[in-house]
Amino acid sequence: MDSGIETSETRILFQLMEHRAMQILAVVVCYKKLFEESETLQCLCEALAAEPELAAAYKLLVWDNSPEQLSSPRLPVPFTYRHSEQNLGVSGAYNSAQQIATEQGYPWMLLLDQDTKISREVLFTMLRYGTNLLARKEIAAIAPTVRVGHIVVSPKRQLYMRNRNYPAGECGVAAGEAIAINSGCMLRVEALRTIGGFSPEFWLDYSDMYVFHMFFRHDLKVWRAADATIEHKMSIMDYDHLMTPWRYTNFSMAETAFHDLYRDRFENALQTLRLFARAIKQRFKYENPEFSRIAWRQWLYRVKTSKRQRLTNWQANSTGRK
Repeated sequence: MDSGIETSETRILFQLMEHRAMQILAVVVCYKKLFEESETLQCLCEALAAEPELAAAYKLLVWDNSPEQLSSPRLPVPFTYRHSEQNLGVSGAYNSAQQIATEQGYPWMLLLDQDTKISREVLFTMLRYGTNLLARKEIAAIAPTVRVGHIVVSPKRQLYMRNRNYPAGECGVAAGEAIAINSGCMLRVEALRTIGGFSPEFWLDYSDMYVFHMFFRHDLKVWRAADATIEHKMSIMDYDHLMTPWRYTNFSMAETAFHDLYRDRFENALQTLRLFARAIKQRFKYENPEFSRIAWRQWLYRVKTSKRQRLTNWQANSTGRK
C-alpha cells in the first residue's frame, strides 16, 4: 500500500497553484437522454456551481451520440458540446475526447456515462490524486471504488481466470492485472496515446476491458482510489429492468472476441463451459427467456465455429459497422 497522499484541501489548492496548467477534462457520454434527465450532469453541475476550486480544475465536455443533435443545449455551468454524426459508441467518444485533451493540454480525462452518481467529495479526491500523481508517468489510471448497490464492481483484479475483489479500503498501486469500468475512472492522456487509444472494434461492451488489458501489457499501472466511492447503474447487473436482448447479444459477441484475442486456450475452453452453465442458470433466474437463448446461441457458436472464423466474423462486423 502506497502512502503519503495528502488529504488537505488546502494542500490541493497549493499544488494547483504550482501546476496552473493542470486541468482535468471531464467527459460525459450521452445517448438519447435530455440533460436534465442525466444524473451525472446534474451531479456535476451541482458540484461545479458550488465549489469554485472544482470549477477551475474540471472542464466539462458533453459528447452526444444521439441520432439528433441538440439545437441549443444548456447547463448552468460552462461546458463544451459535441455531437457525433455517426455513433461510434463510447470508444469513439473517448477517442475524440482524447484528441481534444491532447490539443488543449489536459493531462487527465475523467470518464463518465450519463447515469453515474458522483459527489463533490469524489471530485475533490480525484483532483488530489491527479495532482499528486501527475509526475508518476507509470500511473495510467486512477480508479475509484464503484458500487452497484452493495456490490463492488470496480476495480477488480484478473487472477486465476476470474475477476476478484481487492482488499477493501486499500489505496495505492493495484497489484497484478487491474481492470475497471470506464465510468468514474480518470485516465492519463499520454498513457492512452501509448496504447493507441480505445479499440474501435470494442466500441461499446468490453471497451474498458480492452484498455486496461493494454495498460497491463504495456506495464502501466492503475492507482486504487479506494477512499472515493461512486454509485453506478449497470445493465449487466439488472437483466429484468436495464438489460435488453440487443445489448446482451452485443455484450456476448464482444466477450467471445475478447477471449479469442487475449486469453489462452485453456481459458477459452473454460469460457465455453461458463456459457453453457450461464444459459441454464439464466433460464430459471430471469423473467425474459431470451437472455438464456442468447447465451445458448453463443455457446453453440463457440462450439461449432473455429476461433479463426469467429475472429474473421468479428472483424468483418466491426468494419461493416463503421
